[in-house]
Amino acid sequence: MKNNSLFWVLFVVSALFMNSCSQKSKDGIKFTIDPSKAITNQFLGNGVQWSAYPHADSEDAEWGLLMTDERWQQVFDRLDFMQPRIVRVIDQANWRYLKGFDEKGNPVIDYETPEMRSLEKLLGYCQENNIDVLFGEWGAPYQVHDTDAGYSGLITGADDEVWLNMIVDYLDYMVNERGYTCIKYYNLVNEPNGDWASTDGDWDEWSSGIKLLYKKLSEKGLSDQIQIAGPDAVAHYDHPESEYSGVGWALASMEQLNEQIGLYDIHAYTDFELVKSGGFTDFYRPIAEKAGQLNKPVIFGELGFGRDSEENQKRIEADPYTSGDSQMSVYDFSYGIDMADALIQLMSVGYGGAVAWSLDDAMHTLGDKGEKDQLKRWGMWNILGTELHDNPEDEEIRPWFFTWSLMCRYFKPGMNIVSPEGSSAEGLRLVSGMDGEDITIAVVNNSEFSRTVTLEMPWSDNFRLYRYEDNNRKTNEQGFPVPEKDMELSGSVTMDVAPNSFQLLTTYN
Repeated sequence: MKNNSLFWVLFVVSALFMNSCSQKSKDGIKFTIDPSKAITNQFLGNGVQWSAYPHADSEDAEWGLLMTDERWQQVFDRLDFMQPRIVRVIDQANWRYLKGFDEKGNPVIDYETPEMRSLEKLLGYCQENNIDVLFGEWGAPYQVHDTDAGYSGLITGADDEVWLNMIVDYLDYMVNERGYTCIKYYNLVNEPNGDWASTDGDWDEWSSGIKLLYKKLSEKGLSDQIQIAGPDAVAHYDHPESEYSGVGWALASMEQLNEQIGLYDIHAYTDFELVKSGGFTDFYRPIAEKAGQLNKPVIFGELGFGRDSEENQKRIEADPYTSGDSQMSVYDFSYGIDMADALIQLMSVGYGGAVAWSLDDAMHTLGDKGEKDQLKRWGMWNILGTELHDNPEDEEIRPWFFTWSLMCRYFKPGMNIVSPEGSSAEGLRLVSGMDGEDITIAVVNNSEFSRTVTLEMPWSDNFRLYRYEDNNRKTNEQGFPVPEKDMELSGSVTMDVAPNSFQLLTTYN
């Protein structure tokens, strides 16, 4: 790659099918990657949802101050390897700085709370490591997570100017006084098209709030520093009383709010079979295409797999510390394949990245009430396994960290993302990213058939190969992926890609 000014890669992929005699098909399938035909040059990178442990962030929290400096450092060490490029931090004003309302109905603000110091540990890490932060709130204060505290109704909704003024003053404080310039985007209301949101699917309320927020950010001189992200809708959910479908929320935002929104984002808790079949791309492609026409990036602000299968619910019931809002496959090798497959598919149709839900089980409980037996298990570990349930094994890194961390680490912001052109093979996906003289290639085989992949390249270069297979993945003593080998590729190389496996090649040292 470094010796070829044309920056092109030719992939010839031959699919080899296994039968009972382990014989392989002779059918050849050809893919070509042409870097001059990049899908997007607005790639922001991949990352994680990370919250500042609201149940364990202070002496007055439900669990007390369990997130000690030592525990924070354990999380930091793991993120040092992952190198997330974007972190979504969604919070609540009344968890951090809003202490209630006075007799006249004015908000009582305090930025010097222990909860704020905990949040600043998280933001400080992002600032020091050049990680972009998508900041925001779950919804209007005292209207979500059953936290009435006697103040319900004082904030009327997403277009309430009292709340919007609080938001803008808070952002001004965090960015200009505290120096957290890592806050690049703001998310007004999590999943506003949902019947669980404070907006309850009310398009008019939410869109009015977006327009007012943009106006106030501009008046404060913050609109160049912080862009509004939206609609943050769950695209596969259609609210029965909403003006638009889930996809419609995304498209309507692009048609009506393009002046105000700088980053489009949607959520998906998708079906395993939809991803395996490749139908995932068909459903989400129109949103990426529309954003591309507007020359703006679009990302998945949350990405995971649906929780409602009978098997998943049985596993939840068998765990005395797990809430119904959990995905128990995070413990399984297969989740690393499925998440990588979904990510490669969405990158291949022009999305600028994805944020995985979520980093750590210890961040949230059902309804965020702090009940220790109602963890939301979606994470890459439970950093408080010992403190909460006397289970230090739950603190260990889970398998899907392997694939997701590599997709964060080696697909860097600003890369030209290129996907193959040509035929397709069942369950086989490939995406590449090119950045100057470096290239990263990710391949997932989400089928039951083995594949042989031949890469033909008219240059010589050194690549590192990572391989993720069941019972065959190399990690170090900390649980971090290590390359299987370094390879000098000259002309071409042929790789065996096992069923249900992932491989990543990169020239990054």
